[in-house]
Amino acid sequence: MFFDPLYILVLVVTLAITGWAAWRVRSTYAKWSKVDSGINMDAFDFARRLLDRQGLQNVRIEPTPGQLTDHYDPRGRILRVSSQVADRSALEGGVATGGTRLSVAAAAVIAHEVGHALQHRENDPMMTVRQTIVPAAQFGSTIAPWLVIAGVIFQLTGLAIVGLIAFGAAVAFTFATLPVEIGASGKALAFVNGLGMVGERQDGARAVLKAAAWTYVAAALTALLTFLYYAYIIFGRRN
Repeated sequence: MFFDPLYILVLVVTLAITGWAAWRVRSTYAKWSKVDSGINMDAFDFARRLLDRQGLQNVRIEPTPGQLTDHYDPRGRILRVSSQVADRSALEGGVATGGTRLSVAAAAVIAHEVGHALQHRENDPMMTVRQTIVPAAQFGSTIAPWLVIAGVIFQLTGLAIVGLIAFGAAVAFTFATLPVEIGASGKALAFVNGLGMVGERQDGARAVLKAAAWTYVAAALTALLTFLYYAYIIFGRRN
């Protein structure tokens, strides 16, 4: 299977899709991290302000290591701000006076995560679906491929089909994620617009959020391509 030309093609396509999405996020974030949002506070104060304005005083804020690892944890009701966003919350490459000036990129990322917190409080149906299938998706993305491979190698079709079904849960998770992320981005734009980020700043926030969304589109497409390849080697080659 590993020397199958079709496998190589799928691998190249998926790497190209994910690589392009990652490059777009990095380049877009780098560009708009140099533009002043007009918000005179640091990343953590900004997150607290947005949460409080939405009546989410029960959501805690914590730092988390890494680059753009910002996320909202619905289990603990915690909004985590990445080291990259926190360290670069002050305007990069520009002149900031009168205290910390939040960059457009940092404001957009934080507002997006606050959007997730608001979705959680509102019991967003797609967010509920996504959380429900997390265990199956985790199993599907880690163990299922090995079940498919073992089933194909040892000609155990039943085992391979079990692996394919399990991997389908991982695919379903990536597609359930899309409306959740798009919805959070819509809320984020409303948040930052309400704080005066209009014109170029609004365009920048939208660009950052759109670039981030493409990473989820890329994940869904690559998962679907992998699923179709597994289905092909299970069913398409049986004599």
